[in-house]
Amino acid sequence: MFNIAFMLGSMQLAKKVDWEDPQTLFLARVGYYGAQVLVIAMSYLLITLIKKKNDTTPLRYVNQPKPSLGSPSGGAAETVETTVAEYDISQVKQFIQSTATSILMISVMHWQFKFTQPLLLQSILPIKNLLTHKEALIHLWGDAPEGALQRPFAAENPLGALMGALGGGAATEAAAEDNHEKKE
Repeated sequence: MFNIAFMLGSMQLAKKVDWEDPQTLFLARVGYYGAQVLVIAMSYLLITLIKKKNDTTPLRYVNQPKPSLGSPSGGAAETVETTVAEYDISQVKQFIQSTATSILMISVMHWQFKFTQPLLLQSILPIKNLLTHKEALIHLWGDAPEGALQRPFAAENPLGALMGALGGGAATEAAAEDNHEKKE
């Protein structure tokens, strides 16, 4: 919900900015690319912190493959055996890869198609995303790896929170309870 409110607020703020002014445009570019460098640097610092802790607790889980066009079911699941430190590092590396993809997309939108408003939103949102990432919550903020922070992390559905807010969560819980009763 924060992301949606932040996006709507920043869009209203972006309408009031004079994007035709070369100085404003230069500052927006510096702010955007500076924020991206900061996020990637902080991500590598997080990896360094994880390596320093070196948690060699074994971790075993079943990796569910993602569906693709060639194989809608996603193929066979594979069992992964790793350590907590290796798993945490892989999660941060996925975040870095996601950030790099976002930088590429926003850069194309800005330089090729002359969109300027995303520079404002994307200057702040990646920093917030890093600081609220599950690995940052565990290693930077000291939260216990329990519940939603228990490894391996559950794959998040971006629309899941919205559906839960609209009452979709109750239907899912009812279906789960029905399923449990049938097994008994």
